[in-house]
Amino acid sequence: MSQHTPGPWRVGDAGATVFGPKSDKPAPEIVATVKHKANARLIAAAPELYKTVLDEHPHRSRVPSCSTCALLAKVGGTNER
Repeated sequence: MSQHTPGPWRVGDAGATVFGPKSDKPAPEIVATVKHKANARLIAAAPELYKTVLDEHPHRSRVPSCSTCALLAKVGGTNER
């Protein structure tokens, strides 16, 4: 699985496009284009949400009965350090 675009992500002025972090490139990287501003805000928060789950989750390895571990596996991550 390829790595996601590093955060922070931000919602554009029109509210329907999510951009990657600011860079020296003349055009920002587009992470997603959606129909609803609420979806754009949720997508833009994804890197921070993901990091928070990894940082706060108590397990050091995947536990089959843990729903958070299952979610992390679904997005391709674990909280093993």
